[in-house]
Amino acid sequence: MENQTISADRTWKEKLAAVPENIKCRTAVKVKDARVAVASVKPRVTAMTSKATNSLRGNPAKWAGIAAGTGLGIGLIARFVRYRANNRRMPAVVIIEAAC
Repeated sequence: MENQTISADRTWKEKLAAVPENIKCRTAVKVKDARVAVASVKPRVTAMTSKATNSLRGNPAKWAGIAAGTGLGIGLIARFVRYRANNRRMPAVVIIEAAC
């Protein structure tokens, strides 16, 4: 029963030593699998990035049109929202009825 101490009294090394070996092994396998997955995704992300960069260089007019259209859309939405916020109908008289 000497091994049972309050968790606040234990150091991180003691807590780590108390972890069963199979959990450590499973964690190592999961980390290895995650590294393999990241390594397999990295070339695809690089290819997509270079393709987007080439597309930007190859079709600047297309991207300028997309940006202009997006800006126009955002501006129209903002104008509509501002109009609705300024023209809300508020009641002229508010009657609050209370009973004693």
